Amino acid sequence: MAGPSPDLSPVLHVWDQLKRQMPLCHSLHDLELAVQDLWAHLPQDNIRFLINSMPDRVAACIAAGGGPTRY
Repeated sequence: MAGPSPDLSPVLHVWDQLKRQMPLCHSLHDLELAVQDLWAHLPQDNIRFLINSMPDRVAACIAAGGGPTRY
């Protein structure tokens, strides 16, 4: 049985956003600080957009029979 569609997991978009902004880190401590800083400064408009897009994501996933969607 396949897992849930990635289209229904907007947190993947958040992690992608963090990954694109991640600076080069030379230690685990630097990495931890960088992730905490980026997480604390995530634009809340982006988070709200992802939350508000969930009904459309679910509808698209149902329409695609669980297959890929535009999300």
